Amino acid sequence: MEDGPGSQRAIGRYLLFAELASGGMASVHLARLVGPVGFSRTVAIKRLHPQLARDPDGVSAFLDEARLTARVHHPNVVQTLDVVEMPGELFLVMEYVRGETLSRLLRAVAERGERPPARIVLPIVTGALYGLHAAHEAKNERGEPLGIVHRDVSPQNLIVGV
Repeated sequence: MEDGPGSQRAIGRYLLFAELASGGMASVHLARLVGPVGFSRTVAIKRLHPQLARDPDGVSAFLDEARLTARVHHPNVVQTLDVVEMPGELFLVMEYVRGETLSRLLRAVAERGERPPARIVLPIVTGALYGLHAAHEAKNERGEPLGIVHRDVSPQNLIVGV
């Protein structure tokens, strides 16, 4: 896949654009759902790293994440909208949040030699905690707790929407 400026790749009904972030399991790309009669929507697509897409355990973990996150409904939790499978590749289509990661915001403040004001940080942290609570309380179709524990809460994974 090309990652140069303006490059795009079709993934089913989605056009995959620039990489937004990358982690140990996957990379996240800006994308666009293109539908009939001019319908379109900006989304984020999480792409399982190629080496993990060939590993049954990696695929299983990725699909487990999709199944679990689809059960969590809260304004502070990014929604999983779709799963796309292509030969040797797996993608999660997620709600796109326009904003910055908390880590980038904190770094920008630190570079100016300042500290983030509590009146700004506290609502961000509180929102994250509400989202985590929603995940911990999520239930399956039979009303049984899913037992979700988010194992990667970090400033890089908290997006502060505009």
